Amino acid sequence: MEKRESAGKEGSAVCTYDAVDRRYEYLDHTADIKVHAWGDTVELAYCASAVGMIGCITEIDTVKVDSSLGELSISARGHDLPSLLFSFLDEVLFLFHTQLFLTRKLVIKRSHLDPTSELQLEADAYGEAFDLGRHPQGIEVKAVTFNAMQIEKKPNGEHHVE
Repeated sequence: MEKRESAGKEGSAVCTYDAVDRRYEYLDHTADIKVHAWGDTVELAYCASAVGMIGCITEIDTVKVDSSLGELSISARGHDLPSLLFSFLDEVLFLFHTQLFLTRKLVIKRSHLDPTSELQLEADAYGEAFDLGRHPQGIEVKAVTFNAMQIEKKPNGEHHVE
């Protein structure tokens, strides 16, 4: 794992991911749905995976950014990349389960990927509240699991997660 600490300059972000980027796909899995996502950085791949997970719950194209809600903060921690991905996805899913918040856009504000200490991501989530009249009901995502979780850096430098 590459050692990296990134923080956006005042008013800027480490990276931004919006659903229009569509850097994920769904894979068949025996009991669950599996999201395969990719990005130029680990952070972008994690964001694509999170938005892809929300896309299981409803059609992501129906989700807008409600500026009146502002951003919701996410803080994820892990001892390695898989546990950090689990924590990040779990935080996005927690926003849905507790506030019916559908995440469409994520802005990573801080990334600490130094394997000699606890890994961390801090992000802002943008989206809107689930409305059955506008958001078709998809698959109920009850929990994130480590089952068959993979994180890989490809020879072309892209990061892939499942």
